[in-house]
Amino acid sequence: MAQESSIKSRSPIAAHPVTSAVIAILTVAVVFFAVYVPLYARATPKVGDFPFFYFYLLIYMPVVAIVCWIILMLRNRLDPPAGGPDGPAAASTGPGEVAK
Repeated sequence: MAQESSIKSRSPIAAHPVTSAVIAILTVAVVFFAVYVPLYARATPKVGDFPFFYFYLLIYMPVVAIVCWIILMLRNRLDPPAGGPDGPAAASTGPGEVAK
């Protein structure tokens, strides 16, 4: 019985370490590819008069949107069920309130 309560009291991050690690890696990667300027601060290759920087941004922004959507979906998997661990009555009451 004590083992069940310790499993229920674990945080969502501790309960799903792989999912949490994937979220962290994707978030760090999105920030890194935006902040690491030498990656895209160059004039070549170019198509016509447009340097690489513009093509990088045109590709990067939709990729960031997709990665953010993936992060959101993974984050939603970490949330406990709507009823919570004590059932639907516990979820409908606020802190300090008693279920009827």
